[in-house]
Amino acid sequence: MILSVVILTFNRKDHVLDCVESVLHQNFEGEYEIIVIDNWSEDGSFEELKSKFSGFSNVKIVRPSKRIGIAAGRNYGLQNAAGQIVAFVDDDCIATRSWLRGISSAFEDKSIGCVGGKISLLMVGIEKPRWLGKDVYGILGIMNLGEKSKDVYFPIGGNLAIRKDLALKIGGFKEQLGPLGVKVFGEEISISNRVRDSGYRVVYAPKVEVLHKVWKDRIDIENMLKRAYMISVGDYYLYGRNLSKVIINMGIMLASLYGYLAFWRPNLLCHFFYAAGYLVPALLGKEPLKTLNDMINLRKTIRRK
Repeated sequence: MILSVVILTFNRKDHVLDCVESVLHQNFEGEYEIIVIDNWSEDGSFEELKSKFSGFSNVKIVRPSKRIGIAAGRNYGLQNAAGQIVAFVDDDCIATRSWLRGISSAFEDKSIGCVGGKISLLMVGIEKPRWLGKDVYGILGIMNLGEKSKDVYFPIGGNLAIRKDLALKIGGFKEQLGPLGVKVFGEEISISNRVRDSGYRVVYAPKVEVLHKVWKDRIDIENMLKRAYMISVGDYYLYGRNLSKVIINMGIMLASLYGYLAFWRPNLLCHFFYAAGYLVPALLGKEPLKTLNDMINLRKTIRRK
């Protein structure tokens, strides 16, 4: 069985070089290839990747014909992969030495169609702030469901592997969940649902572990609020207006607003923005991106006053 590793990158030269190095140095005896898709970076990533890894026969550095989105990039990787199993890892992650071995072992079970691994937090250049708790790890793409394999609703795309023939059969990653020009999350949920509908399992495998870098700008509160909001907007474009989701998000919004006003902890404000991301289009019917910008500007005005 051949494994294909797909790494999407854009303007993260230093990070993607580390990522490729980590995948090259695996405790794995099987055959595998690495496909790095540079999305027309402007920081010299493509040239540096070519220079450093051109001597490795199992490393391919490619570019699409034009700049594309994340889901489209994953589909581009699927189409260019030679392996029966295609593993996706984010360019700001470091694969542990047993990562590929864990993926290979997981897919020995023929009932499994998609595998998501553990994504552990790796702080870079800063100490972890006290407010950054496990309740907001999902906003950063961190995933730790324990040390036992189990069926899951969906894995996080930063550490996800899937059978190539199955992925192509079910239409790959959904490239447009929301209105044109609005980037939303949720393609992992969409493809996981279609994997199950095809009779396969979606499984969390703790030995399939990567370390996800987090630096100062990434935990800037404004970035966190925007990401939390857009994750929930993706939920709306997947499922539409749903009474149970409306009730749940109303509860999250009220509880988090009360907690934030009482304790002024940034993580609670993240929960408020998450709830708003679903409720704004579901209840108000407003364009989500404009409303997000209005909310961010209102927060800045309140802080100044």
